[in-house]
Amino acid sequence: MPSLRLSARLAVIALLACAIVPPAPVLAAEGPAGPYLGQTPPGMTAEVFAPGVVSVTGRYEYGLAVSPDGGRILFTAQTADDAVRVMQARLVDGAWTGPAPLSLAGGARKDEMEAFFSPDGRRVYFAPYDEGMDVRIWSVEVDGDAWRDPAPLAGSIADQPAFYPTCAADGTLYYTDIAERRPYRARRGDDGDWAAEPLAVDYGGHCFPAPDQSFVLLDARDEDGFGKGDIHVAFADGAGGWSRPVNLGIGVNTAYSESCPSLSADGEILFFSRYDEEDERSQIYWVDAAVVERARPAPDADDRAVIARIVYDSLAWAVAKDRARLEGIIAHDDDYFAFHPDGLEAVHGYEAFQAGFALWLDPRFKAFPPDIRDYRCHLSRSGDVAWFSAIVDDCYTWDGQPGCWKDTRWTGVLEKRDAGWAIMQMHFSFAADRVAAEALAAEARAAE
Repeated sequence: MPSLRLSARLAVIALLACAIVPPAPVLAAEGPAGPYLGQTPPGMTAEVFAPGVVSVTGRYEYGLAVSPDGGRILFTAQTADDAVRVMQARLVDGAWTGPAPLSLAGGARKDEMEAFFSPDGRRVYFAPYDEGMDVRIWSVEVDGDAWRDPAPLAGSIADQPAFYPTCAADGTLYYTDIAERRPYRARRGDDGDWAAEPLAVDYGGHCFPAPDQSFVLLDARDEDGFGKGDIHVAFADGAGGWSRPVNLGIGVNTAYSESCPSLSADGEILFFSRYDEEDERSQIYWVDAAVVERARPAPDADDRAVIARIVYDSLAWAVAKDRARLEGIIAHDDDYFAFHPDGLEAVHGYEAFQAGFALWLDPRFKAFPPDIRDYRCHLSRSGDVAWFSAIVDDCYTWDGQPGCWKDTRWTGVLEKRDAGWAIMQMHFSFAADRVAAEALAAEARAAE
């Protein structure tokens, strides 16, 4: 950093001495209450977190943290004036305040981002900066409505630009070294300095450890990913090393970019950002953290990962109209067949299947990334046959007019052949009660 004149140093010291932010207005007394802004915890398929409150349409949000006592929620947002701010919502007298911007560094830096709690909740680590990526990690004491004694961390952790500081239960700090584009971790010595070392994982950034450091979450882009970037997990191997990062798969990752994972203090909830809004703005999603354990490698883990990707790509190929990808995962013989929900006639054989390309590749047809939920996959004991089930929203437009197979039941069978796994059969259907309800609604509209 450039040297500061004495007067400038005194001014900064005055700013850092005690940064106090007035509390945000409390939402209506009868408004959100209870954990997580009164939101119902999600299942194994990610959902938008606190839409309209935390995840606001048209705003850029990421890096959510929940205090150990559950009474504070912090996240980073780009505000209307293009400033990057840490936002806070607090549980006060049983009701949540509306999220309001903080000034954790007391104005010593132009922008602030990525604030995460220490294990006891008495300190917050964050990344303030002025311009570019000359970012260093700071900490600030939490004292009610006050944020006291903000200061940059000392030691080798300050040697390189760094951000996304997250904590394990023993106080070990994980972060991303911007210059090296890799995760690091650091421990605080008795002298107050933080000694840093690279994390021995193959790739990834924006890392967040399990409380007991049995795994670390990170985001990365790899050749087998679902989109521009996905949430992965690397598991501790018990000998000081880590497994190769494993993609968390369907239910978390999509053709959009996912990044900035974090966990609730009890490790039960996983938060992350998905860049699924216009102009690739992100909003915050949450999902049951059991998705992490589901991704733990098993003897047949490689096959399951390949199958999950094939299942996803059998619909998602149409987003980029990647015909070669679809042709590579469908059985090229008369054994293939499929049932669709919008007709009684099945598709028998690969030749009949190919007839669909005339519609799918038509420039008037535009597909959207599928939303796949409740995905389950089973392998035969022989290991060469697999079957799956899921619920899917497969939506599109034709010549500008929207269409969608919504809440569609989807099953399929794959066979492992010399060239790899291939889809042999798929069946899409709508629930009978839904079909009847839609027919009645159509009749009612026609009668108006």
